[in-house]
Amino acid sequence: MKNDLFIKESVARYRGFLYLIKKNKEEGIKRFCVPTYDIDLIWHSHQLQPVSYCKDLSEALGKVLEHDDTDSDRTKGKKLDVGFSGTTRQWEVTFGTRYWKAGAMYRGNAPSPITNIPLSSNITFKKVVSSNEYPQEISLPDRKVMEVI
Repeated sequence: MKNDLFIKESVARYRGFLYLIKKNKEEGIKRFCVPTYDIDLIWHSHQLQPVSYCKDLSEALGKVLEHDDTDSDRTKGKKLDVGFSGTTRQWEVTFGTRYWKAGAMYRGNAPSPITNIPLSSNITFKKVVSSNEYPQEISLPDRKVMEVI
């Protein structure tokens, strides 16, 4: 991607999101903060480096945040709806900018999970030689098919 402005802004928004969580903790506010998708993307990316994630959050918040994606019910009055409304108000009061961001908002049902189509029993393998002086044979399927529904 030649223009990484969206990612840079998302990282800044993620930091702002963590600030809101820290502020709530300091003020004893029990609010379930709900990220927008751009913030959530950075949050998930941060977790891909678990040592850094734990260190960074321990320093910033005094604890490591658990990120639970199991609740997807956005029905009016439910935890995600109430949390998102509260996060939106707090963000806009704290930072003076809209929480809503184009390309980062909930757009309906989540995509279906990825399913694997079993490979045929007629698999061909290729011999792969490593570039170092000790060749190794690695069996790789000639092709792999994945269906996204």
